[in-house]
Amino acid sequence: MKLQKILLLKLVILMMALITVSSGISQVKKEDPISFNGYVDSIPDHQKFIVVNEVRIFIIPSTQIGDAKGRTLGIEDLKIRSSVMVEGFKKLDGIFAAKITLLRKPKTKP
Repeated sequence: MKLQKILLLKLVILMMALITVSSGISQVKKEDPISFNGYVDSIPDHQKFIVVNEVRIFIIPSTQIGDAKGRTLGIEDLKIRSSVMVEGFKKLDGIFAAKITLLRKPKTKP
């Protein structure tokens, strides 16, 4: 009888440990959505990222670039001082753009 109680107690402790570990793992956030407006500060030649409001925004193959009217654009259509809206995900490595919308092109000086 004593052996059964010890085994039952060990089983309960093991189940409690597994429940605690699995609930802790499920609460880890992998990525947080982020959205903000700003101005393009720079676009490096390799075009793997752009800098908006002094924040590096990584361009990935699935990043959609377009204008406010819904037309599809390329990264070459973005210019320094363009007004943009960035939607993406903040990860440990930085911000990865899901969508970049060109709101307004920079004004050209006469």
